[in-house]
Amino acid sequence: MDPLDDLVLAVRGDQSADASDYELPPAVTLDQASEILGLTPAAGRELVEAERYPVPVIAMGPQTHRVGTAHLIRHAGLSRVREVLRVQG
Repeated sequence: MDPLDDLVLAVRGDQSADASDYELPPAVTLDQASEILGLTPAAGRELVEAERYPVPVIAMGPQTHRVGTAHLIRHAGLSRVREVLRVQG
């Protein structure tokens, strides 16, 4: 069980453009993060093992890693994160 599953990041929509609010997870799997960054899952794992992943990674266990959504937004942009996570807003 992932301790982060019950948490969400609430993102306020642009009130001047009538965009609605939506929620993002605080962290995503390494495979999802790799897709957001334009990497294959295998390349992402290799970069983690080499300690060269482009954003900070949270080790949740020996083979389980999560990546903070805020770091991905800073690195790849909010629209890319929403696109890969298929968040409607």
